[in-house]
Amino acid sequence: MRSFLAALCLSLLSFCAGATPNKPVVINLVTASWEGFANPDETGYYFDILNRAFPLPKWQVNVQFMPFARTLYLLETGRVDMVFSVYKEDVKNSLLSENAVELDSIDAAVTPQIAATWSGMESLSHKKVQAMLAYRYNMLTPIPMFYEESSDMLSMLNSVNAGRIDAMLDYKKNIESLIPQLKGSQQFVIIQGVLNAEVFFAFANTEKGRMLKLVFDAEHKKLIESGEQDRLYAEAKAKGF
Repeated sequence: MRSFLAALCLSLLSFCAGATPNKPVVINLVTASWEGFANPDETGYYFDILNRAFPLPKWQVNVQFMPFARTLYLLETGRVDMVFSVYKEDVKNSLLSENAVELDSIDAAVTPQIAATWSGMESLSHKKVQAMLAYRYNMLTPIPMFYEESSDMLSMLNSVNAGRIDAMLDYKKNIESLIPQLKGSQQFVIIQGVLNAEVFFAFANTEKGRMLKLVFDAEHKKLIESGEQDRLYAEAKAKGF
């Protein structure tokens, strides 16, 4: 263990030795857009955490926004250094932050028939359930479902509305934003907090990624112990995210 930590420290020193106000360490980060958490203008809860762990001028974060499935592919193949908002089940080769950055709460749009007898996720046992590509919500529950994923959220919501599928898993805010675009009047019911899961930041399993994880874990622990993470999260939730 000591030799492992020593190697990590040497790696950290080699990356950061040349980090000056004129030559910061560059972090290549990719993320999907998560309203209130990872906004396209690089604001939100995740960026608040990131900027405290990797402040200027020592660090420079280059951010690219793209679909979630693409972010995982780039991370797993070592083509980027870091990704926001990852569940434990999302990655095989990459590294997760030591501590979670939040407890995610997933909502569901369900048919009126399902809503009328709702008794938790058990109500979706052997039902047709869909979610966005690479979200893998089926990994968060032991309930057996006929689970599928798609890149077209509006199409899935129309399917729930028409009764062709039983439920779609996502976030209430995202679901409500698509209601004006439905093909017919709203029939589905939104049920909040049907699933919960810890969310982590993830790092490439490379020399640089391991160094970044080491730095982040140390700084992140300080945010947790000081109560700063709870405060930032409470601010985000107070805004309705």
